[in-house]
Amino acid sequence: MALLANSRTLRPNAATRGTLAAQPTLYRAPRLPRRDVTAAAQKQQYESFDDMLARSELPLLVDFYATWCGPCQMMLPILTAVQTKMKGKLQVVKIDTDKYPGIASQHRVQALPTIALFIKGKMVFRFEGVLNEGQIIDKVNYYLSGAASKQ
Repeated sequence: MALLANSRTLRPNAATRGTLAAQPTLYRAPRLPRRDVTAAAQKQQYESFDDMLARSELPLLVDFYATWCGPCQMMLPILTAVQTKMKGKLQVVKIDTDKYPGIASQHRVQALPTIALFIKGKMVFRFEGVLNEGQIIDKVNYYLSGAASKQ
């Protein structure tokens, strides 16, 4: 009797009677290259995340991410482009949910990546998953224009 695993026929032999003669192949996703985005970021010291929200002069687009999350890594160049195009209107902040689980829990982050827009310390928009650059800019402009509060 033949056993199927990973599209290979595995047959027991005298040495492996009762076990599989070959092990299933494990596949790893390729690693995405790391990009240095510190040039676009400004490092500032805050007592807490809430302090940052309260003291920020610009709206904050917060990316809740993890280093092991593939879709989060896909967002890196997108958020860099958003930061560049919205310079002076918006500040992009990245929160590593593995390093700061309390902040992630406080804002009920349950999926990665989660993008949240804070205006004057209040969350006005939130999305779980990947958005492209145009979608993010459209959402930010919509909320910055005050159109959401007029409805």
